[in-house]
Amino acid sequence: MIYAFITGFNPIGGIQMKKLLWILAIVFLPLFMISCDEDVVHDPLDTFNEYKASFASLDFESMYKNLDAKSKENMTQEVYVRTYRDIYDSIPITGAKMENRMDDLDMYKKIEDKSEVKVPVNMSIIGEGLEQNYRIDIKLVKEIDETTGKGSFKVSFAYNLVYEGLQKTDKVIFEETEPERGRILDRDLKPIADNAELLWIGMVPGRLGTDRNAAIAALSETFGLTPAFITKRLGLSWAKENTFVDMIKVPAAEKEKVDTLASKYPGIIYRTLIDRTYPFKESAAHLTGYLGLVNKEEYKELQLLGFPINTKVGRAGLEMIYEKELRGSKGVQAVLVDKDNNVKKVLGHNTSNQGKDIILTIDIDKQVNLFNAMGGEIGAASLVNYKTGEIEALVSLPSYDPNAFVIGQSQESYNALIRDPKNPLLNRFSKLYVPGSVIKPITTALALDLIKFDENYEMNVEGLSWQKDASWGNYFVKRISEPGNPVNLEKAFIYSDNIYFAQMALSLGETNFIEGAIKYGIGSEISIGYPLETSQLANNGVMNNEILLADSGYGQGQVLINILTLPKAFTVFANGGNLIEMKLIIDDQSPISTKVTSPEIAERVFALMKNSIDSAEGTAHGAFLEGRNMGGKTGTAQVGNTELGWFSVIDKNDNSPYITTMMIEGVQKRGGSSITVDKVKAFISAY
Repeated sequence: MIYAFITGFNPIGGIQMKKLLWILAIVFLPLFMISCDEDVVHDPLDTFNEYKASFASLDFESMYKNLDAKSKENMTQEVYVRTYRDIYDSIPITGAKMENRMDDLDMYKKIEDKSEVKVPVNMSIIGEGLEQNYRIDIKLVKEIDETTGKGSFKVSFAYNLVYEGLQKTDKVIFEETEPERGRILDRDLKPIADNAELLWIGMVPGRLGTDRNAAIAALSETFGLTPAFITKRLGLSWAKENTFVDMIKVPAAEKEKVDTLASKYPGIIYRTLIDRTYPFKESAAHLTGYLGLVNKEEYKELQLLGFPINTKVGRAGLEMIYEKELRGSKGVQAVLVDKDNNVKKVLGHNTSNQGKDIILTIDIDKQVNLFNAMGGEIGAASLVNYKTGEIEALVSLPSYDPNAFVIGQSQESYNALIRDPKNPLLNRFSKLYVPGSVIKPITTALALDLIKFDENYEMNVEGLSWQKDASWGNYFVKRISEPGNPVNLEKAFIYSDNIYFAQMALSLGETNFIEGAIKYGIGSEISIGYPLETSQLANNGVMNNEILLADSGYGQGQVLINILTLPKAFTVFANGGNLIEMKLIIDDQSPISTKVTSPEIAERVFALMKNSIDSAEGTAHGAFLEGRNMGGKTGTAQVGNTELGWFSVIDKNDNSPYITTMMIEGVQKRGGSSITVDKVKAFISAY
C-alpha cells in the first residue's frame, strides 16, 4: 500500500516527520476509500457524524438508524425515542449539541484497524433556564456493509447518552408543586419583599437533660422570648420527648448565634426553610404589607386550588392588593427517580404557574432616606418625579417590622402593637388630611386662569382677622401675622396670608373653584394600583355658603388631600402647565400628560412658590439651598386639638426632577410647619 510506504519513509525522523506523515495521511486517505467500481468517497465516520447532526436537530428517529446492530436488538425504535422524549420533553429541551474532544487527525488515527473504539465527546443539553454540559466516552462499533463490503462506525447506545447519570431503571414522574411567591422589587430590581432562608429554632425536650433551665434562659436572652413562653411550648400536649417543638424563626444572618446555642445545648436545634422576608423592615412596611396564615373562609377557596392549610396570604399593602398575582397557582414538576423512587434530579417545572414579580417605581434607597428624614415623627411623605409621574418614595410613620408577622411574635408583642396610641399599623400615606396653606398655589392658578385675577390687586386689611360682612356673624378668617398694607399676590404668598386667599376664592366662586380643582386632581381618584382615599374640595362636591368657600381658598373648610394629591397637582407648575399622572407600578406606558393651564400661568405660580423659599421673609425660607431652583409651599392645618405641618417643594432640575411632600402631625407649640421644612431640607440636600 502507498499508505504503508509513506509511513515507512522517514528520512528526517522525529516528531516533525510524524506530524507531516499524518497530514499526508489525511490528504490521501479519501483516495483509498474510492471503490474501483464507483467514484464515491467512503468515510468510516459518516454514520457517527450523521448521529451527531441528528442529535443537534433532536431527530431521535434518525439517531436510531445510526445505532449498531446489538443496540437495536436490545431496544426498539419506539422505546428508544420514548426514552429521549420522556426526559427532554419534561425539561423541556430546546437545543442539544455533541462535539468531539479530539481533532479529525487523532480520530482517524484512533479508529485505524479497530473494530471497536471509545471516543471522548462533550455533551450539551439546553433547556428553559438550563444548560447542562458533561463529558462522556461514546462507544463506536465497526459494522461491514454486506453489499459494498465497506465498514462504518456506528454508535453503541448507553443511557448516559440521553442524560448524565441516567440508568435503565430510572424513570420520570410528575408531582404537584406549590408556586414560588412573586417578589416585590424596586425600580433597580432590589427586593423589597423576597423569599429567603430563615432558621426555625426549636427544642427537643428529651435532649435537654439537666441543662433544661439553662437552655431556656439562654434561648430567652438571645432572641427575646420569655421563659414562660418557652416553658409553655414545651408543655404542650403534643410535645413528646423526641418532638421538635418550634419556638421562633430568625433570619439566616443570625446563624452564628443559633450555632453557638446549639453547640452548647444539644436540646436546641434548628431547621432551615424558605419564607417571606422584608429586608427594609419598617421603612417600606406600609407599602409592602405582610403575609399571614389563611383563615377558615380563605382556606375553603384555596383548598379547591390545591393549596395546603399552612398557606400564607397577603394581609396588608401590596401583598394583599396583588395576592393572586404574587401567589401564582399550583404546578407540576418532572422529577427523575431511581428504581426505589429516590429523587435524583428535578428535570423541569411549569414556570408559567409561578407568582409574578411586581416591579415598583420606588427607589428603595430614597425610600429609606425619606423615612429616616422624618426622624420618628407621626405623618407621611412622598417623592415624585414630576417629569414621569413615577413615585420614588412613599412612607408612613410610625411603622412596624413586617418580618414579625412572618417569623412570629408573642401575643404580648402583638397586643403592644395594636394598643400603641400612635397606631403604627395605620397607613397614613393612603389617608386624607386637611392641607392648610399648601393648597394656595392651586387657588392662585385657578384665579389667574379662570377669572383673569389681577395679581397687582392690593388688599388693605388691618389686624389678624377679617369677614366679608356682618352676615358672617361671629365667624372671621384669621391670619397668623400681619404682613403690613397693602398686600398684593406676591406679598400674600411670602407671608401666606389666609385673608388674601379667602378673598381670592370668593372671587372665583363655587363652580369655578370646584370644577377647576378637579383638573388639578383634587376630587379625582389617583389610580396607581394602590388604593388611596380620594381627595375632596368639599363634602359631596358642594359648597353651601361663602364661609366654606372662603376657608377652602386657604386649605381649611372641608378640603381633604392625601400625600400624593399635592405632587400630582404641582406637576403642572413644574411642566409648563401639563399635569402628569402618578405611577407606582413599572410598565411600558409613557407618562400620561394633560394640559391644565398655560405655560405662562404655570411659570408665574412657580415663581411665586420660589419666592416663598428665596425671600428671607418667606414661610418656606428654611428650605433655601444656594444654587437650587426650588419652589415650595408650607401649610399649617388645625384639626381639633392637633396641628398638621405641611411642606411640598419642587426641585426644578433635570438631574433631580423631584417633588418632595411631607406632612407631620402634632407640630403645635413646636414651630408648626417649620419642623417639616427642616426635615424636607435635610432630605433634599442629600438626594
